[in-house]
Amino acid sequence: MIHDLSSSAIQAMAAMNFPGRLDAKQVAKLLNCTPEDVAILSSAGKLRPLGKPRPNAVKFFSTIEVITLLADREWLDEVTKAIGQYWRRKNERRNGSMVKGRSKIMSETATAE
Repeated sequence: MIHDLSSSAIQAMAAMNFPGRLDAKQVAKLLNCTPEDVAILSSAGKLRPLGKPRPNAVKFFSTIEVITLLADREWLDEVTKAIGQYWRRKNERRNGSMVKGRSKIMSETATAE
């Protein structure tokens, strides 16, 4: 099954004239997400960059691997959940600190009156 997907991926790559490796922007276009989401997926272990790039280096991804992963519905489900969880946590941290800050300001205002 995996061999069939790989050969299908190679045929699709050849038909679309894709390069052998993709940067985050190109991967984001294939996944219909943002380049920031690709960084999230890479840090979550859902996408593996080629080589061993430094944290601040430009990361490249295997085109065949990405196209093969696109054919896997379970992987797409995990990716969607990982991106959603990341942004939910980030918003909770941001909104949680704002709520605490507002309650502090409101309590200070109430004691001043």
